[in-house]
Amino acid sequence: MTNQSLPEQAGPSLGAIKERQSALAGRHSTASDADRALAEVLASAHAATRESLRRLDAIAEEIDRAALQRGDLAADTPMGARELHRFLVDKQREIARVVSDARELGRAKKAVLEGLRAQYPGPAG
Repeated sequence: MTNQSLPEQAGPSLGAIKERQSALAGRHSTASDADRALAEVLASAHAATRESLRRLDAIAEEIDRAALQRGDLAADTPMGARELHRFLVDKQREIARVVSDARELGRAKKAVLEGLRAQYPGPAG
Protein backbone atom coordinates (compact mmCIF):
# COMPACT_ATOMS: atom_id res chain seq x y z
CA MET A 1 0.00 0.00 0.00
CA THR A 2 2.84 2.36 0.75
CA ASN A 3 4.35 1.85 -2.71
CA GLN A 4 1.11 2.77 -4.43
CA SER A 5 0.50 5.96 -2.40
CA LEU A 6 4.00 7.32 -3.13
CA PRO A 7 3.48 7.68 -6.90
CA GLU A 8 0.09 9.24 -6.31
CA GLN A 9 1.65 11.87 -4.04
CA ALA A 10 4.53 12.48 -6.45
CA GLY A 11 2.18 13.09 -9.41
CA PRO A 12 0.49 16.23 -8.10
CA SER A 13 3.77 17.53 -6.67
CA LEU A 14 5.53 17.07 -9.98
CA GLY A 15 2.68 18.85 -11.75
CA ALA A 16 2.87 21.71 -9.26
CA ILE A 17 6.61 21.98 -9.80
CA LYS A 18 6.21 22.06 -13.57
CA GLU A 19 3.46 24.66 -13.27
CA ARG A 20 5.69 26.81 -11.05
CA GLN A 21 8.61 26.42 -13.48
CA SER A 22 6.39 27.49 -16.34
CA ALA A 23 5.20 30.54 -14.42
CA LEU A 24 8.78 31.47 -13.54
CA ALA A 25 9.87 31.02 -17.15
CA GLY A 26 7.08 33.36 -18.24
CA ARG A 27 8.12 35.96 -15.66
CA HIS A 28 11.74 35.63 -16.75
CA SER A 29 10.78 36.06 -20.41
CA THR A 30 8.70 39.15 -19.58
CA ALA A 31 11.54 40.63 -17.52
CA SER A 32 14.05 39.87 -20.32
CA ASP A 33 11.83 41.62 -22.87
CA ALA A 34 11.50 44.59 -20.52
CA ASP A 35 15.28 44.66 -20.03
CA ARG A 36 15.81 44.83 -23.79
CA ALA A 37 13.23 47.60 -24.14
CA LEU A 38 14.79 49.47 -21.22
CA ALA A 39 18.24 49.22 -22.78
CA GLU A 40 16.87 50.58 -26.07
CA VAL A 41 15.11 53.48 -24.31
CA LEU A 42 18.22 54.39 -22.35
CA ALA A 43 20.50 54.13 -25.39
CA SER A 44 18.24 56.29 -27.54
CA ALA A 45 17.80 58.84 -24.72
CA HIS A 46 21.57 58.98 -24.27
CA ALA A 47 22.13 59.45 -28.00
CA ALA A 48 19.47 62.18 -28.14
CA THR A 49 21.03 63.95 -25.16
CA ARG A 50 24.45 63.87 -26.80
CA GLU A 51 22.95 65.27 -30.01
CA SER A 52 21.19 68.05 -28.09
CA LEU A 53 24.45 68.96 -26.37
CA ARG A 54 26.26 68.93 -29.71
CA ARG A 55 23.63 71.29 -31.15
CA LEU A 56 23.90 73.63 -28.16
CA ASP A 57 27.70 73.61 -28.37
CA ALA A 58 27.50 74.48 -32.08
CA ILE A 59 25.16 77.38 -31.32
CA ALA A 60 27.50 78.60 -28.59
CA GLU A 61 30.43 78.49 -31.03
CA GLU A 62 28.42 80.48 -33.60
CA ILE A 63 27.61 83.12 -31.00
CA ASP A 64 31.23 83.29 -29.84
CA ARG A 65 32.47 83.62 -33.42
CA ALA A 66 29.88 86.26 -34.18
CA ALA A 67 30.79 88.22 -31.05
CA LEU A 68 34.44 88.25 -32.07
CA GLN A 69 33.73 89.14 -35.71
CA ARG A 70 31.08 91.71 -34.95
CA GLY A 71 33.43 93.51 -32.60
CA ASP A 72 35.29 94.57 -35.73
CA LEU A 73 32.05 95.43 -37.56
CA ALA A 74 29.82 98.41 -36.99
CA ALA A 75 27.66 96.81 -34.27
CA ASP A 76 27.27 100.22 -32.69
CA THR A 77 25.41 101.52 -35.74
CA PRO A 78 21.62 101.08 -36.04
CA MET A 79 22.02 98.69 -38.98
CA GLY A 80 24.76 96.69 -37.23
CA ALA A 81 22.74 96.56 -34.02
CA ARG A 82 19.67 95.27 -35.91
CA GLU A 83 21.76 92.62 -37.63
CA LEU A 84 23.24 91.51 -34.32
CA HIS A 85 19.80 91.53 -32.71
CA ARG A 86 18.35 89.42 -35.54
CA PHE A 87 21.26 86.97 -35.28
CA LEU A 88 20.82 86.59 -31.51
CA VAL A 89 17.05 86.14 -31.81
CA ASP A 90 17.64 83.39 -34.39
CA LYS A 91 20.10 81.69 -32.02
CA GLN A 92 17.61 82.02 -29.17
CA ARG A 93 14.98 80.28 -31.31
CA GLU A 94 17.42 77.50 -32.13
CA ILE A 95 18.18 77.03 -28.44
CA ALA A 96 14.46 77.00 -27.61
CA ARG A 97 13.93 74.32 -30.31
CA VAL A 98 16.68 72.15 -28.83
CA VAL A 99 15.21 72.51 -25.35
CA SER A 100 11.67 71.88 -26.60
CA ASP A 101 12.77 68.77 -28.51
CA ALA A 102 14.60 67.47 -25.44
CA ARG A 103 11.57 68.12 -23.23
CA GLU A 104 9.27 66.29 -25.66
CA LEU A 105 11.69 63.37 -25.91
CA GLY A 106 11.84 63.26 -22.12
CA ARG A 107 8.05 63.02 -21.90
CA ALA A 108 7.98 60.23 -24.49
CA LYS A 109 10.74 58.25 -22.77
CA LYS A 110 9.04 58.71 -19.39
CA ALA A 111 5.83 57.22 -20.80
CA VAL A 112 7.74 54.23 -22.16
CA LEU A 113 9.51 53.71 -18.83
CA GLU A 114 6.24 53.87 -16.92
CA GLY A 115 4.85 51.23 -19.28
CA LEU A 116 7.87 49.03 -18.69
CA ARG A 117 7.43 49.17 -14.92
CA ALA A 118 4.41 46.87 -15.17
CA GLN A 119 6.46 44.27 -17.05
CA TYR A 120 8.84 43.74 -14.15
CA PRO A 121 7.48 41.22 -11.70
CA GLY A 122 7.29 42.26 -8.08
CA PRO A 123 8.93 40.34 -5.28
CA ALA A 124 8.01 36.67 -5.20
CA GLY A 125 5.50 36.00 -2.49
